[in-house]
Amino acid sequence: MRAHVEMIHEDDYVWHPAELPGGQGDVLEQRFSVDEEDGSSSLMLSFTTDWSRGAGVPHADTEFFVVDGSLEYDGATLGKWEYLHVPRGVPMGALKVSAGSRVLHWREYGPSTFDLDGDRWADARGDVTVTDPADLEWTSTIERTPGPLKPLYIKMLHHDKETDFYTRLIKAPAGWTEPRLPHHPVFEEFFTLEGRTASVHGDSTAGTYAFRPAWIKHGHYETLEETIWILRCDGVLVNLYSTDTWIDWGGTAENYDPETQAPIPSTLPLRSRKVGPWDPKLA
Repeated sequence: MRAHVEMIHEDDYVWHPAELPGGQGDVLEQRFSVDEEDGSSSLMLSFTTDWSRGAGVPHADTEFFVVDGSLEYDGATLGKWEYLHVPRGVPMGALKVSAGSRVLHWREYGPSTFDLDGDRWADARGDVTVTDPADLEWTSTIERTPGPLKPLYIKMLHHDKETDFYTRLIKAPAGWTEPRLPHHPVFEEFFTLEGRTASVHGDSTAGTYAFRPAWIKHGHYETLEETIWILRCDGVLVNLYSTDTWIDWGGTAENYDPETQAPIPSTLPLRSRKVGPWDPKLA
């Protein structure tokens, strides 16, 4: 399974040579999350030169989401926030990506292996789909989950009706709050595209990523600006809520001053390139 990754900003990931077999050109990748059991990966790709790859068959369910720049698939150009999904074992057309583009890339249930000019697998399901969110209407969640909260709004990019795996855009208006602590029987993964949200884990701004395995509690959200995420789950997202939550910790300080180096969990200073080194004076 994949490890829990809680709200790390893309600026704090290092760049590696990208694993895109069969391609021509220079590409780097940030490895947001990797499953070493089956090869599933969530990546940010940065194309330092024009890049291309011929038609073939991926060994994993494959997704591309254009963050900046453009991607050409089988002769059609995909611009900002357009989305391409290819099921594992299904032949896909040629790809071309322009230098300077940034693309979110997911491989699910398989490694980066790619067969150039391969044939469709006997057990493959589905077909290649290209989705432009500009062609979709935002759908309110209030009809699905009525209650006291302001609604969220959804644009579904991909939904596997057999497994209920989905990838979608979610928009929250400024001032949307979730005071409860939810968890789910499926994993939840998101990348913040726009806006800013406060939570018990700190602020989520554009470029913030999280991967939560099933049953991980999270929450206490408030959107400080209108916020849009791209979010993925590997099944039906059922919200299981905890209320009247608390954090409790304590002990006897042995080799530190508890007043200057024992902040409460919600104010722990971060060590990161984006935020800066840990400074005990901030505690």
